[in-house]
Amino acid sequence: MNAADVSPTRDATSLLDRQIPLGSWLLTAAPWLGLLLVMLGTRLYGLRTYPLDPHEASLAANAVAVVSGGDLSATDWAQPLPTLLAALSFFLFGPGDGAARLPSILASLALVPALALLAPVLGRKRALAAAALLTLSPTVALAGTRLDGAIVLVLLASLAAAALVREPSVSGAVLLGALLAALPLSDPLGWIVALTMLVLALVRFRGNGRILALLGTSALVTLALVSTVLFTRPSGLATFLGASWSALWHDHLAALGHRWTFPAIVLATDEVPNLIAAVTGAVVLVRERHVRWPIGLGLLVLLLVMLFGNGTRAALVLVAVATGVLGAYGLSAVMAHIRWSALLDRWNAAVLGMLALVVFIGLSLLGRLLDGPNDSLLAWSTGLVSLLLLFAVAFWVLRTLWPRASAAWTTPVVLVSLALFALAVRNTMLVNATTSYRPGTILHAGDASPGLVEVVERIRRASTDLTMFQFDPRDPTGGHGLVIVADRAVAQPFAWYLRDFPNLTIVESGGLASAVPAAQVVIAAPNDQAAVAALRPDLVWQPVPYRLAAPASLARPDWPRLAVGLVDPRAWREYVSFLLYRRVSMPTQPESVLVGLAPDVAALAGYPAVP
Repeated sequence: MNAADVSPTRDATSLLDRQIPLGSWLLTAAPWLGLLLVMLGTRLYGLRTYPLDPHEASLAANAVAVVSGGDLSATDWAQPLPTLLAALSFFLFGPGDGAARLPSILASLALVPALALLAPVLGRKRALAAAALLTLSPTVALAGTRLDGAIVLVLLASLAAAALVREPSVSGAVLLGALLAALPLSDPLGWIVALTMLVLALVRFRGNGRILALLGTSALVTLALVSTVLFTRPSGLATFLGASWSALWHDHLAALGHRWTFPAIVLATDEVPNLIAAVTGAVVLVRERHVRWPIGLGLLVLLLVMLFGNGTRAALVLVAVATGVLGAYGLSAVMAHIRWSALLDRWNAAVLGMLALVVFIGLSLLGRLLDGPNDSLLAWSTGLVSLLLLFAVAFWVLRTLWPRASAAWTTPVVLVSLALFALAVRNTMLVNATTSYRPGTILHAGDASPGLVEVVERIRRASTDLTMFQFDPRDPTGGHGLVIVADRAVAQPFAWYLRDFPNLTIVESGGLASAVPAAQVVIAAPNDQAAVAALRPDLVWQPVPYRLAAPASLARPDWPRLAVGLVDPRAWREYVSFLLYRRVSMPTQPESVLVGLAPDVAALAGYPAVP
């Protein structure tokens, strides 16, 4: 045999011969994939309950202008990154509420792999714990279904943190610079976050001028590319800087300490499982004495948000994420303490079930005592005696079972963990199901009222009946011929939902007098109604729920009552009731606008045709 006929020996380590351990890879990725599925389900549930709020609608209108080549609103160009993401979604799927919020949903899902990138710093179990806490965080869930840049800001901050802890490299510096520049592009509060992380980067890469130069160059190029939409709008950079710095000053720096209670109230009402995990994590870190930076991070974020956050959703999400990272240490420590295999033992399972029954009966008994006899002393006494007997029997059974259980002292920890898990799941699933009749949360302050959509649909139906055969190059299908005038202060989200009406005009408050004589529909603030009615006495005015406001009891807490409530069992019961049912003692009515309709439009819209 010739040497040429002998096939060369294949390298055993070549790519084709390498074995890929799919089983171990899937086992490693399974928890992360499970969290992604849970996060997707919680974000999609109730997604369409709330219409776009005025701020979301303004960003969506700018996104449509980007796609169609129209003029941008200078004041709304303070957040070009979420606007461009919405524009990309509109380009792919067409404009609509779902397409507008799709980038936020995807950014929320991307938080899971972003936390996976932090596993070398946190540890895999702690990174998983942080992802689980943020998956079941109502604040993060709500931000993940809103087009306001809050969830994009948090995602970019997480990715920037992952890039910051990497070893210095050219690609890492370029990536970190782009991420730092993207922070203010997503929200004006991002300037403060970017400045804080820039200081950390200067400390991290001190003495490495090449890395710092690449970081700065990458940041400047990213700012220019995004704000000018790849240089297609040359004035975009100047417009962005002016609008963003103006919003930063008026909404954050000039409002120093305004709504400083909002983060604390959100932690104590919507983020209770997250808060308890964070407190546990702080205790664990103090006892271990080897790493305490998560405590410093949480306190720093809380301080900055209280000073400059002004209670915005972006500020609240930053607090929730920082609390979740700290809570990961507590959750992972608790999970490691629990002997899960021991719970399969019948005696341990029996103790867990009986302990839950004792706690439930005990809480019912306490509530019965706090209620007092009210009207019927006999019924109250009978119920009290019955609960006492049940409690005594259940407690006796628990004492009998306790010595036989090998992990009896683990069951209280398991019971508390399951209760907090159930509360977190319930709050996250219902965060988008809360309506104007059950406000009960700061998170929905500023959201559009669900009743607004009904009024818009009535206007559209009336327009179809009146102008179905009035074709126009701007309205080739007909049915959108109503002349609508909206005050700029309250134009959104009406202008978004009526964007296919070519005769829609948005005017300043001072210009209503010249625009309303020919209008068939007028959308005005309540303080402008008298002036418009003097010019058009024939209009039929309809109050419309416009925007939800923060409950007064939460926006302005009664501090003396709260201090007394710390030692008052009745206040504890009210607090637990609020956590479960989200009902406040004095619900805040949503802000309203007035819609004036011509008599023929009002009749077709289903409103009484009387001025």
